[in-house]
Amino acid sequence: MTKLSFLSQTVLAFIIAGASLLNSTSIRAYTLSYLKAQDITLKLNSPKANLIAESWWQKQIDLTQDMSYDACLFGDSISSSLGNTLGNHTFNFAMGGMTTSSLVDQLKALTSANVKCQIAIIAMGTNDASSSITNEELIKNLKTSISLVQGMGATKIFLIPAFYSTVEASRKPPLAGSISRVEEINALIRQVAATEKVVLFEQDIQPLYRGQALRKDLTTDGVHLNSDGQNIYRQALLKILSLSAKAGIIDSQP
Repeated sequence: MTKLSFLSQTVLAFIIAGASLLNSTSIRAYTLSYLKAQDITLKLNSPKANLIAESWWQKQIDLTQDMSYDACLFGDSISSSLGNTLGNHTFNFAMGGMTTSSLVDQLKALTSANVKCQIAIIAMGTNDASSSITNEELIKNLKTSISLVQGMGATKIFLIPAFYSTVEASRKPPLAGSISRVEEINALIRQVAATEKVVLFEQDIQPLYRGQALRKDLTTDGVHLNSDGQNIYRQALLKILSLSAKAGIIDSQP
């Protein structure tokens, strides 16, 4: 899908046209929730090289310009499916089809838009596992992303390893990368977390898996999470925010 459907554009225009009736914060929150709902419905299993050129993402950039958040979530369609459900002072910037390469482009755009995040949660690598990216490129992208979120004000950064698919899905490229490639990418993510001195957050998402494969009862298609899987993932992220609030890193709890 390269652009919003005519219906989507019409509804979005109606929301924006009603801005005079609501304050700007309400308009932003409602419109962003709508745009995020659009993302949830997309079936973007294969990585996209130029997501930043998408018209709906440009609208998101415009709406979040000069905004500051306690926490920002960056990821692909697995994270995007959670929507903005992590608290009033957080924002989910995840998009379907994202790779570490497109994350760098996204963060550069957000930096230009003066978006600030006190905590950055980066959940990437799943789409990289089914792409042709080299290990060297992936490491470079992750390090660049960490540097960029630090420039956006992040004082605490969490890396979440790439998500496993079911064994069956892992054997059906390009639906998912092989389990062995996901393992290789996760080893690289752990390496980057150690060298860049950021937090590797993986223990609390382990209930999603049975061994090194996604549980069949927690997925819709072998890759994406169903409502039960999303709840497990959401609770893991809420734990990050709760612990951060208790540590005084952010002022408010979700």
